[in-house]
Amino acid sequence: MPSGCALTLIIASAPAGGDSRLFVDLLSILATAAVIATIFRRLRLESIPGYLVAGALVGPHALRLVTDLTTVEQISQLAIILLMFTIGLMLDASAVKRGMLSMLGVGVLSTGLVTLLAWPVVMAFGASAPRGLLVAMALSMSSTAVLLRVLQRRREVRQIHGQLCVGVSIVQDLISVVALASLPLLAAWDGAPMDEGAILSRDMHPALVWLMRLAAVAFVIVLGRIALPRLLAVVARTDRGQGGSELALVTSAALAVGAALVLGSLGFSPEMGAFLAGFMLSLTPFRHQLAGQLAPMKDLLMAVFFTAIGMRLDAAVLLNHWPAVIAGMVLLVAGKSIVIALTAWAMGASGRVAVLSGVYLANAGEFSLVIVSSAAIAGFLPDEQVGMTIAMVVCSLVVSPLLVGPAHGLAEWATRIKPAPWIAGGAMRHGGNLSSVEGDGEEAGLDGAESHGEPKMPLRDHRVIIAGYGPVGRSLADRLGKRGIPVTVIEMNPKTVERQATLGRSILYGDVTNPEVLESAGIRTADALVITVPDEMAVMRACQVARSLAPEIFIATRTTYLSQAIKARQLGADSVVVEEIVTAESMTALVTGLLEARRK
Repeated sequence: MPSGCALTLIIASAPAGGDSRLFVDLLSILATAAVIATIFRRLRLESIPGYLVAGALVGPHALRLVTDLTTVEQISQLAIILLMFTIGLMLDASAVKRGMLSMLGVGVLSTGLVTLLAWPVVMAFGASAPRGLLVAMALSMSSTAVLLRVLQRRREVRQIHGQLCVGVSIVQDLISVVALASLPLLAAWDGAPMDEGAILSRDMHPALVWLMRLAAVAFVIVLGRIALPRLLAVVARTDRGQGGSELALVTSAALAVGAALVLGSLGFSPEMGAFLAGFMLSLTPFRHQLAGQLAPMKDLLMAVFFTAIGMRLDAAVLLNHWPAVIAGMVLLVAGKSIVIALTAWAMGASGRVAVLSGVYLANAGEFSLVIVSSAAIAGFLPDEQVGMTIAMVVCSLVVSPLLVGPAHGLAEWATRIKPAPWIAGGAMRHGGNLSSVEGDGEEAGLDGAESHGEPKMPLRDHRVIIAGYGPVGRSLADRLGKRGIPVTVIEMNPKTVERQATLGRSILYGDVTNPEVLESAGIRTADALVITVPDEMAVMRACQVARSLAPEIFIATRTTYLSQAIKARQLGADSVVVEEIVTAESMTALVTGLLEARRK
């Protein structure tokens, strides 16, 4: 299991000796995180603040269940590297590409403006200019996890403000890489020693050092774009030949750690290297399969990482500075709401879309904590500033979902606001889609029902998903295609995927039992799923997973024996073609036809 693999990696990352103490620390971290996060979710709050509170409770400033922060920080560093890799892997840059200028413009402008406005405010709280800039960049990021949960709960993912918010959050994720890369420069500006990289000479001119760094990063990116698809294709073929799927996962983890090591040796943050490795893999056909395999690992790593961050919180310090924390949170939420709303309006959004986008993106987020944690581990930010920043992030994550209801009332009033006169029109004003709904189902997969006020989907967007492109799947796809029925194929043979993709077939690499793959194929909006793979164990798992994701979809599959067909029906299949029955019917038809012909 991926989560078990993650736990093994976490334990292996700790120093030798004191294993019993390590297990006790891990037990304290995970058990407390589970309990507190469960309480938060029962209160309809997000789990990330719960993890941070759990860390504060078990840490050295409260219950002191965990006192050796050295080991915890080493575990946290590995967790953040793998976490950043999974975030990069799950990043859907194509969503920004489809939305193009509207999403990019709002994302870049609003993030830049929030950073510039927050910078002097953070300095007023006692931070130096470089430290203030880093904290301002961190606070300009919004929480993708909270955003998606709110949009899903309200069924607004496919409405205009939902698409805009998701696109802006993706742009912010990319900008966060720039913030991580700027850490050495900000440290040098602040007078702190800057790591020049183990393979670069400290006697070289700084401009030459940075030129070599950027050239090396460009080389790594180009090499990755060329080599990674071929490497994973070889691994996938080997995996498929052995009937497994773990080699690609292990190879990906090695790439994440390797990229972190390479960029770390160049003076960049290891987290940036892991993120870039994941992002490059997200551009390959193997993205959906890997993302599904890594999803449980990501959840475990988030719990460990954010709980470890929470251990830095000192309740005594926060109690002494609680007015500053509350004031900072209010300024953050109010300031980001206004800036993002004005930016969206200036880029052509209607008043309603602008207001909702501003409120939905008003909080700080996961990348805020990643940036602050990286700076703290590097010794760039003092514990007091780290604690206050984390406290503001936690407060914003708790408060922002509570503002969604009032925001809709304000949004109705904002419909009176005239559009920006310098924008002639556009999807953000008239309510059209910022991005077309393609066969990947990325946006559609996030929302299982039609949104209020949303136009009905045209017939061509209702499609059939075929799992397996063997003789049965290929014949079925061809016959449906001749009838004008759109088909999306899921296939585990990388050569078949590559060949059919070049021919224009809507096809993606992955295992039909993988929820992420089914989501990416658009199972929530498809009319039917036809499972043609001959592996009956996979058929049973696929029926169960597909039914849990899309309760209304029609599922048809095949089995060899009647007993397996009964089981498939129990697990969610609507119709099952039993090979032994079909064979008997076919043979009966042949024999009776022959006998009737002879009788004539």
